[in-house]
Amino acid sequence: MSNPVETLRVFGSAITRGEPTVAADLFAPDATYEEPPAPILRGRHALLAFFADFATRHRDVSFTLSRAFSDTSDTHVAAEWRFAYTRTEDDAQRAYEGISILKFNADGLIASWRGFSALLR
Repeated sequence: MSNPVETLRVFGSAITRGEPTVAADLFAPDATYEEPPAPILRGRHALLAFFADFATRHRDVSFTLSRAFSDTSDTHVAAEWRFAYTRTEDDAQRAYEGISILKFNADGLIASWRGFSALLR
């Protein structure tokens, strides 16, 4: 995918629909994913495991981009988003707003994701 903002939208749709393989395939094989204070995930296989685990334990997932900006070389994106879900085990609902900085490789895959968020509820 050559448009990094569109790639981010596809990622959000995949997470919303519970399609972890689609989401993980948007990342480079050696990608990193950071959402402090959680540990850094390294590699597409780790991301697939993370996304798959999330999909099995949550429902009513939404990921909405508020704004996203790409640099002129389409290698970096800054995005504001809202992410919400219901945890299946106890019906706890969570909503976050945050910002992420993404770097894309020459193949248009996400090479790194570093995000920060605040719990709304």
